[in-house]
Amino acid sequence: MLSQAEDPEAYDLISKCKFIDDNLPGWMRSKRDPDQRGSIGFPDSSGEIRALPSTERAGRSTDATIVVCDEWEYHPYAEINYGALRPTISAGGQFIGLSTADPMKTAEVSFFKQRYTKAKIGDSDFFKVFLPWYIRPGRDQAWYDRETRDMPSWQKQGEYPSSEDDLLSTLKTRKFFSPEALILLKAECRAHIKHDMSDRYPSVKIYKLPVIGKHYLIANDPSEGREDPHAIIVVDRYGEQVAESHGYTTADQCASIHDMLVRLYNSAFNTWETGPGGAAGIVTNKLEELKTPNRCASIIVSKRPFELDIKSGKKGWWTSKALKDVAWEKLEESVRLFQIMPRNADCIEEFSSIVVPEGEDVRKPRGGHDDYIDAWARICVLMGFAPMDKIPAITSGFYKG
Repeated sequence: MLSQAEDPEAYDLISKCKFIDDNLPGWMRSKRDPDQRGSIGFPDSSGEIRALPSTERAGRSTDATIVVCDEWEYHPYAEINYGALRPTISAGGQFIGLSTADPMKTAEVSFFKQRYTKAKIGDSDFFKVFLPWYIRPGRDQAWYDRETRDMPSWQKQGEYPSSEDDLLSTLKTRKFFSPEALILLKAECRAHIKHDMSDRYPSVKIYKLPVIGKHYLIANDPSEGREDPHAIIVVDRYGEQVAESHGYTTADQCASIHDMLVRLYNSAFNTWETGPGGAAGIVTNKLEELKTPNRCASIIVSKRPFELDIKSGKKGWWTSKALKDVAWEKLEESVRLFQIMPRNADCIEEFSSIVVPEGEDVRKPRGGHDDYIDAWARICVLMGFAPMDKIPAITSGFYKG
């Protein structure tokens, strides 16, 4: 049997299997070899239980007779991995998908919900089994009220469903950004132009070349290039995007790209997420080492709501919940009032994914990203502190040949 899930859950299943085996009657137990954290074997029956991480290739070419996928809803490669396991199932093996449901995922993006729905209407080889929260002995309404009193509605629906409707339905939400505005902004997206920097760094896209004497702004949401992409946004003083860098790269390279874009765009007024460690710390140290010009001093939220001020001394964007809330609200307003002009359709798609569940705070969908959004939100704040364009004085005189 192959147990397939994220590493901690997979190993937890192995622990449960060991517990069951340890508590069998003596005549039913057999020697375990190997007996490891990630696998156990039973030489007497030539059986083995292995735990694999939730990667795209996990289980490919396996000869397992039973595949158990725990929390299938949250498997990052559910559909791809299921396809890889189909030969095993078709050869007489069995696939068991176990999961709670994510009320933030619609059926269009949830492979687990798609398979369950097909099984429900008989359009599948799967046989569906739904287990409500109250099926376990000792659970009643008083128990439910007590256990869930501090949980938000979306979490109650996902962790303690009482019906198949709870399992399959998506929590009522509204879009955080104006859908009408996003449609119009998407129509204004354009392809990037050819540039040497794009040839060197594929993550970089140049939409407009810098104009001499014009002021530009840059905001950076860095990453270490593993789970999340970085996002660097470059705009002119009036919110039109002229360049970006977005993708998976090291924090050190992210800082180098940031520095190059600052210098390319007339020593652009710039900020980035900073901190004592991780990608933020690496980028901060690298920008200091490169002596990147025109770095913005730290921006803070004053005691009065929604008022910002620059804190002298420290540089970069020191993220706090209060500052992030203000920045996201400014971005929402900027989108709604067309005060910014993004040029990348992928960015607009990310904006579209942000929802506000009924009675809850704004949130990104599970498995989604908000790198573009954080970078753009910082741009919207930065615009309030950036210097205005200065029109060069025009003078006349005699030409001396």
